[in-house]
Amino acid sequence: MPAYDSLSTQIEAMKTKMNTLVAAATTSQDMIYMSKSLTELGNLLGVDDIVAATAAKITELETKRTTSLANLESARSASIADVNTERTSALGAITTAKDSSLCGCFRRWFFWSILFSAAWLFGFWV
Repeated sequence: MPAYDSLSTQIEAMKTKMNTLVAAATTSQDMIYMSKSLTELGNLLGVDDIVAATAAKITELETKRTTSLANLESARSASIADVNTERTSALGAITTAKDSSLCGCFRRWFFWSILFSAAWLFGFWV
């Protein structure tokens, strides 16, 4: 059974009017007005409760959305940090490889330049 707490003010006002009309002389016109009022009140029952329940669900969804966005942002930040760490590591490996390659090239160049210099100085051309 749904709760009709949202219309309690209107229901109490209707009870008061009904008690007043019953205590006084009631005409057929008064009965028609009361019947129409009761019909409208019956149609309204639940509408305000549906609106309140909808508002509660919207608030719940907003809370879940905020939590999900915070979790997503946290995961995104962690992923970016991981990518930056891997990038730094890869750049370090590239720099190390480049330096050792240049060092090896320099050693070979130095060896051959000494050899050719000695050959030139001493006339050992083959």
